Amino acid sequence: MLAGGRALVRATRRSVLSRAGLDVVADVADTAAAAAAARAHEAGLVLLDADVAGGCVAAVRRIAECAPGTAVLVVAPEFERERLLAAIRAGAVGFVAETLGASGLVRAVEVALGGESIIPRAGVTTLIETLRGSSEEETLVDGLRLQLTRREAEVVTLLREGLTPKEIAYELDLSEVTVRRHMSSVAAKARQARPLTLALESTS
Repeated sequence: MLAGGRALVRATRRSVLSRAGLDVVADVADTAAAAAAARAHEAGLVLLDADVAGGCVAAVRRIAECAPGTAVLVVAPEFERERLLAAIRAGAVGFVAETLGASGLVRAVEVALGGESIIPRAGVTTLIETLRGSSEEETLVDGLRLQLTRREAEVVTLLREGLTPKEIAYELDLSEVTVRRHMSSVAAKARQARPLTLALESTS
């Protein structure tokens, strides 16, 4: 079954899957409807758009609770490590980019229905780093020692080189929105670290 995203996008995906011989039992727009339909139809898999109303992670978790036998495969505009990890922790079997072609989408659904996980190549490193407990490394930013993810560190490095967010997005194959999200995350970590630094200096 299909859940979330724009109706036109769902219709296109439904057409692609139906032409491949896959039975699409439901097509819903939000989290509550997705969980209810997955349980009612005993769906083998929910192809869940990351922009589903109610939140992607919440939808994965709710479907897993209401229909534990249903696999959830998340479709998103691009690979984002935080979203990938959150979705998998919530119970998703995998994550695919919405830019995946028709044949790739069909193959991903078939593999997921067969009980296998679907992880983008870029996501494998993220999972390994997380399992090893090394998803963040200490990075020096404006005199502050911050625990940054590899992607955050890459964004900081490119900012130092004078690139704009748009140029960084092109360089790292991300959206500009994602780049700015990483910048905001680094700024928040810096704000948290600075009061501690000042407190230490005041006691020295």
